[in-house]
Amino acid sequence: MIRFGITRYFFLLPAVIFIVLLLVYPLVYNIDLSVRNVTLQTYMSGTSQFTGLTNYQRLVSGPLFQRILMNTLIFAVGSIAFQFLFGFLLALLFNRDFPFKGLLQGMLMLPWFVPIMVSGNVFRWFFSEGGTINGVLLAMGIISSPIPWITSGLAIYSVTIANIWLGIPFNFILLYTGLKAIPIELFECASIDGAKGWQTVLFIILPILKPVTITTLMLGSIFTIKVFDLVWIITRGGPGGSSHLFSTLSYELALIRFRFGEGSALAIIMVLMVALITFGFHLIRIEEDV
Repeated sequence: MIRFGITRYFFLLPAVIFIVLLLVYPLVYNIDLSVRNVTLQTYMSGTSQFTGLTNYQRLVSGPLFQRILMNTLIFAVGSIAFQFLFGFLLALLFNRDFPFKGLLQGMLMLPWFVPIMVSGNVFRWFFSEGGTINGVLLAMGIISSPIPWITSGLAIYSVTIANIWLGIPFNFILLYTGLKAIPIELFECASIDGAKGWQTVLFIILPILKPVTITTLMLGSIFTIKVFDLVWIITRGGPGGSSHLFSTLSYELALIRFRFGEGSALAIIMVLMVALITFGFHLIRIEEDV
């Protein structure tokens, strides 16, 4: 019994090693970089000096920080709100039986299966001055000259639209699964009592789906804040940093400008944001359980 009690812990070793090597060590190392003056020269020579919170102060006091904070807020709120809204409406639609339902469901999941590299380049062409949107608007006579969707201040809104499209299937599948778990008898009783469609949604579906909604919004928030590849492919944070997010600016500072300390500090700020959001949703879930 004693031997078995000790042996069973060895089965945890792969998971522990994975967590330490790929989660704990990178986080600790990143924190260490964020409190040092690390350039390419000092990084290679190993002579970086400890500077405390200087990197954080320089970032927060800089004019670009306010811009990326606002960009991240626009990107996150816009993406999460519309991804959830469209996902919920589609879940309600597909909760009914109609012809070609299975085929349409499969087509709806396509954005989830397409590689980000492909989606990003498609949207980059889609929003270009000679792309589809401007072509349609010009043909309809709505505009007289191409709109610079990704080469002006509109860039952050363009990448937000692209991210909304990519995130709808994720929201749909979670909410649709939650809808299918609701007993059909509840809908039948509501119909017998004369409840209208919006009343069924408001007083039956939404209260029962609250745990699924919290999970969906929490995961959507985490995935949205850490988005990097889509924005980088479409705009690279431009023009003039007008579409930079925390993730893209951190990458640019660390791996393009070789300002490793500031790049790491920005990454830690992003981690703290995700941790606060997760903690907030956890508190909401605790209150719901109580």
